[in-house]
This record gives sequence, structure tokens and C-alpha cells, in this order.
Amino acid sequence: MIREGLRTYLEGLDQNHLPDTRELAFFGGSFTGIPSERQEYLLSSVQPWILSKQIQSIRVSTHALFIDEARLSLLRKYSVGTVELGVQSTDDEVLRRVGRECAFEVVQSAVSNIRKMGFRLGLQLMPGLPGDSEKIFQKSVSDVINFRPDFVRIYPTLVIKNTGLYDMYQQGTFRPWGLEKMIEVVKEAVVQFEMADIPVIRVGLHPDQSLLENYVDGPMHPSFRYLIDSRIARDRMIKLLRNENQIPPAVTFRVPSKRMSNYLGHKKENLSFIKSMFGLESIDVKQESTLDQLELVA
Repeated sequence: MIREGLRTYLEGLDQNHLPDTRELAFFGGSFTGIPSERQEYLLSSVQPWILSKQIQSIRVSTHALFIDEARLSLLRKYSVGTVELGVQSTDDEVLRRVGRECAFEVVQSAVSNIRKMGFRLGLQLMPGLPGDSEKIFQKSVSDVINFRPDFVRIYPTLVIKNTGLYDMYQQGTFRPWGLEKMIEVVKEAVVQFEMADIPVIRVGLHPDQSLLENYVDGPMHPSFRYLIDSRIARDRMIKLLRNENQIPPAVTFRVPSKRMSNYLGHKKENLSFIKSMFGLESIDVKQESTLDQLELVA
């Protein structure tokens, strides 16, 4: 089935305009936690396309509890280039509450082994789990930064039908964070990762049909990453204004063209927010194709 699916997909691509990087991913669980025979079957099924260079590498997602030298050696044998760990949180109590107990030392060891064997490392965080807080999540962010991963994904915690969190939600022992709180917490995390030069390649879950059908509660938004980037842009505008000795009644910002929508915000909410915050008569944003960063026009 894997080979048939791959063949159909690749044959449907324009062979003259293939993406520069073509990677197959095994996601949706702990890949290295399944029996090694099954891992080998799945990985070997992809090898004809690896050998023909139609696919350049493979990535897998897994859990730190299922990382050791033998498992990593198997991945290396079959051209896996990237290993992503679902860390979720580095707080022992948070992990205990969701049945994902994993000592911090185990995560450290897994990260060390992945690095030692030359894989690219991705780490996944999930703010808003039971027992989590802004302070606890910030500690998780700091811990992940210290691991120096090649990239990070952040998935806000949602309540989905037929899950352990759903049972806790029905029992009244868990309530997800609101959208505004999640935006602020994730925004700060993204800023910290950017300052550490660690790319955040995904923020929020893809709102596919299955998710929409089973979603119950929690901070879900179809453009969650856009909300984060817009809030970061707004903070930068506010910072520039606060650095002014005297703010004129009318201000104009010059912004890079490719980030225009971020600075405007959803339905231009950034402009209305800043106008109200500083009591401005007017605020304008002009895009400049040659500009690299935000500027305030006096």
C-alpha cells in the first residue's frame, strides 16, 4: 500500500518542477516504539525511491522512551535523516497527569544519542496540558532551547473526542486554555526560539476534516500561526513608539512588503489597538520592498 501510494503521488508531480527537498515522513505516533520488524518493513518499502533520488530522506516522529542505539542504527540504515521527539513538556508533574511520564534525564539521553548519530533533531512542545502554566511552559521552552534542536513545533493543547483529555474534560478535571492566553504564551515562546536562532516550523494543528469533526474545546484557530506572527509584529510597533521621547498625533510605519499583513493584523486590528493605546489621531503603514525591518517615520 505504501509503494502504491508513493508511486501514484510521485507520478502525479511535474517531474520538471520537483521541490528541491523531497522527504517522506512517518508521523502520528511513536515510530520507534512499534516492533522493529514493522519499522523495517515500512522503511524498506521506501528505498526504491531513495535509491532513485526521487525522495531524498525520511523523517520520523517518536518518543524519548523509544530511543536507543539499536533503534537509531536501524533508522540510519534506511536513510532516515530527521528524528522528531514529542517532548510536550519537560515538567514531570505535567507529564504524569497525562500519562506520559518520562524523566528529564531520559529526554537528555535521547537528544544526546540522536545528535551523536548525526540525525537532524526536531522537538515538539504542547502548551496547556493539565497542570501546565505560563511559568511551567516557559521552563519547558528554556529546556528545549538548551537542547539546541534544528527546529521546533508547537501544538496548543486541544480537547479531542475519544482521548484521555476528553475524559478529563467531561469529568470537569481539565479545562483548556483560552485562545488569548494561548496566543500570548506561544508568542513569547516563538520570540525566545527566534532569539536563539531555532526555527519554529509549525505552530498549531492543521485544521483538516478529521480534526474539525472531533474537536470539542480549546484554543483552535485556522490561522493560529498568523495570529502569533501578527501579535509579535504589534509588539515591535509598540516598542518603537515607546522608545520615542514624544509621540506625534499621527504616525507612519514603514514595513517589509512580505510582512505587511502581519503588521496590519487580522482585520487591521493591530492598527486600531495601537491607535487606542497611544491616543493617536491616525496611524498608517506603508510597505517597502527593499526594507528588511520595521521603521517608524517621524
